[in-house]
Amino acid sequence: MEERIKCFLNFRKQFTKREWFELNRAIDARLKEKADQLALDNSDLQVISDRLQKKH
Repeated sequence: MEERIKCFLNFRKQFTKREWFELNRAIDARLKEKADQLALDNSDLQVISDRLQKKH
């Protein structure tokens, strides 16, 4: 578990606070749209990426 946390923190360092906020917001929006499904799939990556690019 400790190693997974370290990996997550290293991943998190790649983003500014604002980028991380936007990423979480885009993921949450997509999860709400797909509330009846248990997990995001590969097609969601494109939707999330598109939303993030619209913001910039």
